[in-house]
Amino acid sequence: METALATAACKHCGTLFPPTTQNDLFCCRGCETVYGFLQAQNLGRFYELKQNEGVCSLPADVSSEDYAFFDDPIALSRFSSDGIRFRFFLEGLNCTACLWVLEKLPQICKDVERVEVNMARSTVFIEKTAEGRVSAIASYLNRLGYKPHLIKESDEATSLRASERRRDLIRIGVSAAATGNIMLMAVGLYAGATSEFAFSFRWISTILAIPVLTYGAWPFYRSAWASFRARRLNLDIPIVVAILAGITASIWALATNAESLYFDSLSMLTVLLLSSRFLLRSIQDSHLTTANLVEDFLFTSVKRFLPDSQSETVSSLSLKPGDLILVSGDMRIPVDGHVEQGRGLIDTSVMTGESAASEISPGTLVEAGSRNLDSEWLLRVDRGATQSRFAQILKDTERSAIGKSEISSLADRVSQWFVGSVLVLAFLTLAYFGLHDAEDGVSRALTLVIVTCPCVFGMAIPLSMTLAVREAAHHGIVIKDASAIERLWKIRNIFFDKTGTLTKGEMSVLSMNATDETLQIAAALEVGQIHPVARAITQLLSHRKNPLSAKNVRTLIGGGISGDVNQLPYSIQPLDTDVQAHSTPDSELNSVYGLFLRDDLIASFEIGDSPRVEARMALDRLRAMGPTLHLISGDRAKVVEACAKLLGFDQQASTIYSRMTPELKQETMHSFGRGTAMVGDGANDAAALASADVGIAVRGSMEVSLRAADIYLSRPSLLLIPFIFDIAFQTRRAILRNLAFSTTFNLVAGGLAIAGLMTPLWAAVLMPLSSVTVLLSALVTTRGFRKALIV
Repeated sequence: METALATAACKHCGTLFPPTTQNDLFCCRGCETVYGFLQAQNLGRFYELKQNEGVCSLPADVSSEDYAFFDDPIALSRFSSDGIRFRFFLEGLNCTACLWVLEKLPQICKDVERVEVNMARSTVFIEKTAEGRVSAIASYLNRLGYKPHLIKESDEATSLRASERRRDLIRIGVSAAATGNIMLMAVGLYAGATSEFAFSFRWISTILAIPVLTYGAWPFYRSAWASFRARRLNLDIPIVVAILAGITASIWALATNAESLYFDSLSMLTVLLLSSRFLLRSIQDSHLTTANLVEDFLFTSVKRFLPDSQSETVSSLSLKPGDLILVSGDMRIPVDGHVEQGRGLIDTSVMTGESAASEISPGTLVEAGSRNLDSEWLLRVDRGATQSRFAQILKDTERSAIGKSEISSLADRVSQWFVGSVLVLAFLTLAYFGLHDAEDGVSRALTLVIVTCPCVFGMAIPLSMTLAVREAAHHGIVIKDASAIERLWKIRNIFFDKTGTLTKGEMSVLSMNATDETLQIAAALEVGQIHPVARAITQLLSHRKNPLSAKNVRTLIGGGISGDVNQLPYSIQPLDTDVQAHSTPDSELNSVYGLFLRDDLIASFEIGDSPRVEARMALDRLRAMGPTLHLISGDRAKVVEACAKLLGFDQQASTIYSRMTPELKQETMHSFGRGTAMVGDGANDAAALASADVGIAVRGSMEVSLRAADIYLSRPSLLLIPFIFDIAFQTRRAILRNLAFSTTFNLVAGGLAIAGLMTPLWAAVLMPLSSVTVLLSALVTTRGFRKALIV
């Protein structure tokens, strides 16, 4: 009979947890700390607001970081142009209760002068007092339960962008002021002004339209001229054609004293287009400039030693060649350098793919991205954080990731054909209706050119793809090529490597039937190999030097390795029979390898591994999306089948593959053709990753992985795989939604224009609004990305 465990709700975050005593009120120490701090600051109303909203259930993440490095002058200059105003990204910012607390900062923190909270982007803009310290503000945010991250903007880029925004605002202001008065004149004309007033109103409108249709519309002329010189059509050509045609028709109307003037429509079109493009640029800047993997990984505080043996706490971004720093605790190394003094162990898996710890001693080269595991030691900087090999790999990847996908390239071609078709249709409309009434023909053709716009092809599709790549980067998913997002839409079969991918890859020898001599022979064959089995065997001799070495080492087609030791041919191969020397509850998941001298078995090793904790959940989420999941491994059939059973693979279907060499894995990808994805080790499964439509590397060397695969997970969580598929599917839905809207709008609006049921003025209003609607639709999709990671 099972007994249900008692649970309690945390007083801070509401998370259910099993209390150890009746006095347990909090699920963790962080929640208890934040609760006490809020009560001490008289901010208890936070919990009333949170209870009313019913969200914000994330546990508090209160670190022990003192954020002293935020006061480093070099770091401050990178994050603020004036040293007064800063922007933080806050982890755990979720609801209006959070908003209420953060808006109280100027009242409860003496270092804060002003605060602005952006809930949609989880950011807070803070203006500090003249004497205020950024480190104190960051510590205060941390004590409130929101882990702060400074958001960087390049000073030069910020200055240029601010200058450009000022020019755009001046252009919009001048055009809007003139257009407002033109519309007043137009109202008088439409109301039936007398001939004397009509004459004045027409000429005043003409004079006011001059700055709008010259200075205001200059960006459209410049863009269209550049496109014309490149012998290609772009979105601004029909706009310029409409403006020039309208100006010509209006001048003709003035000369012949005809009624139709189009200066009101053209001016309104110019103002609305300038305004909408200014808005869209602002949206793009705010959404597409904050993803910076280099700083996400390498920005931290560092203790730097001065020549007089004194030390100071600085940011990792201020380090330069020759600096001497202290490496301590669970610290990710932010720079490339050599060990100056001390010994220890580091994790180099991000750069080398080796999950086993590496020993370091004076003179050892340490690369940025590695993580310290135990003792303190001194490092002499060779290259700063932004110049390290780690940073260069990410920068190269980011440059290739923003390349155009197939659908974006198609969108460019379609938009050019669309523009050409609209211009031809407008000419035919003018010719047909102009035979009976020239003024009516001009009005219909002008309305058609103004109202139709392939904005979904020219802007919304590339924006959707870029947002997907950048959102993935925020969560540690490095996408080498934006076209991988598109290829994920078509995936029907996903192949998972077993060892090191679905399992922890931390294999160890559980039992063996070997002498000291045969153990040394086995270690000689496996030394330098990257497979988890090799690491398990060589670790048995890690405490002492192995006197033996192997020559002619090569991988066997059937799995395993062979080579010559003391001029004798040895090999290590998987066995089909179990070794009975050791029995564990998970023995059916363990692999047995034999050491052979020629064809004679002289030793055996039982090696164990276990599935990752999140593996089953990640696989279940993928199954719900529709693709067929396959398990593919070089291990023996019994081990692969046992692992497949634990992880829910279909035992009846042909989805389980054992005894698969790298060549056979590659052939399997080719045999399934299009619609395949391979998830595996960036090194061991390089051929299969490169052969699949989409290769996803979940561990191994970042450099090797990004050479073979399309996607690299810099965080060791399989749950990121269904997340990236969800990003792809939501991006596709956004694009299809926008395509449907744009097609419907252009067909309806174009038909109304040709039928004479729409005026050029209404066309000038509707076209920019339709563009903004499509692009806002693309941006709304990013909120679904974040929800997908949580669900």
